[in-house]
Amino acid sequence: MIETKPTKVSETKTDFKISWRFLKENYKSFLATELFAILAFIVVISIMMGILVLIFVLSPGLTLSDLVFDSARDFDITIRVWFILPILAYLSMVGFLYCQFGLAYDIFTSGDMFTEFKKAFSYFKEHWWKYILLTFVTGFSFFIPDNIIHGRSETNPWLTSDAMVIIFEAIRFLIFFVILVVFSNTMPSVTAQGNLRNSFKESFRIVKKEWKRLVKTWGIYFLIFIAPSFVLSVVLQLTYPVITGTAWITVIRVIAVILQIYKLFIGFPMLALIATRIYNSVEFERFKPLTKQENPSKVDNEDKISVGSI
Repeated sequence: MIETKPTKVSETKTDFKISWRFLKENYKSFLATELFAILAFIVVISIMMGILVLIFVLSPGLTLSDLVFDSARDFDITIRVWFILPILAYLSMVGFLYCQFGLAYDIFTSGDMFTEFKKAFSYFKEHWWKYILLTFVTGFSFFIPDNIIHGRSETNPWLTSDAMVIIFEAIRFLIFFVILVVFSNTMPSVTAQGNLRNSFKESFRIVKKEWKRLVKTWGIYFLIFIAPSFVLSVVLQLTYPVITGTAWITVIRVIAVILQIYKLFIGFPMLALIATRIYNSVEFERFKPLTKQENPSKVDNEDKISVGSI
């Protein structure tokens, strides 16, 4: 019997099938990672707010009212405080949340296809600053965009038209899709070989070799996990004048929250697993992978190997 070569469509189907199976088998580890990341965000915010309040209490020239925009005597300082606090907390959350790419890599490279929550700490220790930087450079920080915001504003001509708001959202939607197709493999790459610069090189090599597969796979991913929020934002924009002040506005916002939870707790682990599965299964010219004896921050050599796995 002649063995036929798998088509790109079958590869896309396999990407989802295998990733979904591994997510179900390892969901406790992924869920624990996400909950810990959220807890880290809350803890950092709480600690910094506590320190900030203590500073204001111990400083005679300052009052807690200075933290409020409307009553602050120095508006510039106040806005900096409220700008820096969430960013630092967000970075602590992202640094750990993206350790899910480490868990995914552990699953695909281990013999039993299993990972544990505690492994996330080792990946955090090795790659946290790379994960954070890649999050901003590649646009992954917009993975959970809050599109459910009423867009009309008398002070902004761009937002006075439903059509302009929808066009703007559609453009953002398409830009994020292109970013995901091009840069989705930087995360599994930096996890595998440890070098930030090389992760972009490997990601471009995969795009060059498998761009059709990437477009199909991430196109389906967008339809499943990203498109529902986009559609809901369009519905809200078109119906806002009619439903405002009614129970329907509450219903839509509840659905929006549910979709955000859906994307975070199911969509994000699937993102990590699918990207890692593609990275591991495509045969391309790779940089030397990390070993336990190597320092992740010093993998700058040009040793390359060609590998393909699950």
